[in-house]
Amino acid sequence: MALDWDKLRVFHAAAEAGSFTHAAETLHLSQSAISRQVSALEHDVGVALFHRHARGLVLT
Repeated sequence: MALDWDKLRVFHAAAEAGSFTHAAETLHLSQSAISRQVSALEHDVGVALFHRHARGLVLT
């Protein structure tokens, strides 16, 4: 399975930022684009990568 570097870059930014919104600001993308990329990566690897909470993200 080949992983997409753009999805990994988005995942890394979200993990560092602790939220899709802050990752979107850092990468100059929309929050929905970040969410879609992370969801696609989770689908590719077959596991959830984050626990999503009202106050942000926590790595699994």
